[in-house]
Amino acid sequence: LADGTLVLYDLSSTYFEGRTCPLARLGHPHDGKKGKLQIVFGVLCTLEGTPVAVEVFEGNVADPKTFTAQVRKVRERFGLERIVFVGDRGMITEARIREDLRDVEGLDWISALRAPQIRGLVEAGSIQLSLFDQQDLAEVRSPDYPGERLMVCKNPMLAQERARKREDLLQATERDLDKIVEATRRPKRRLRGQDRIGLRVGKVLGRFKVPKHFRVTITEDGFAYERHAERIAQEAALDGIYVIRTSLPAETLNAEQTVRAYKQ
Repeated sequence: LADGTLVLYDLSSTYFEGRTCPLARLGHPHDGKKGKLQIVFGVLCTLEGTPVAVEVFEGNVADPKTFTAQVRKVRERFGLERIVFVGDRGMITEARIREDLRDVEGLDWISALRAPQIRGLVEAGSIQLSLFDQQDLAEVRSPDYPGERLMVCKNPMLAQERARKREDLLQATERDLDKIVEATRRPKRRLRGQDRIGLRVGKVLGRFKVPKHFRVTITEDGFAYERHAERIAQEAALDGIYVIRTSLPAETLNAEQTVRAYKQ
């Protein structure tokens, strides 16, 4: 590794059969194998994808907790004074940046913002969504992220897919909510009581994870609902929008190069 190089870091997991591995734990599976013992392993790669180091962790370790040790490992093992870490938003979190990265000399990073953070930038006026009528990349600054550059991107294909999935979820929710409406109106064994009706409604909204997208009215002997058009429109406005954040100056890596490095 050369000084000032970009290093990619990510975690994965694999499930474990047997009882003899001291690192095997129940944890959040990266491979979808729920309910099984697993081990977690972190891989450091060059920007070209060449692995340079691997470390194995206990299966219940949280992704961000492994990161600080990797920074120390790369600097000590390879004798680097300057290094740039690239990691996803679950790895290089706001807490990691604030506590472990921001004030470390010779260390820069590239990561991304979470959806609530992006929404906050829009509400504060730092991101003008009208920019993306004509372009798909804009660099902005925000006082909430001092010393950082923010690359705001829009992926039209991702926007279409998000819109399709949301509409599918809304329609599936409405089908089940309609069954509850019918149950409160049927001539025999009618569903009654705010608590009973509310329990049924809560299960449906929780199953499809769209409670904020509906207004509901529950009485002792009835139930009605409608889509919350304003909230749906607010979410739809951010479809396909993502924000890459970095501590690197533009003369080191421009906006397009920064986004490309994160995607790799």
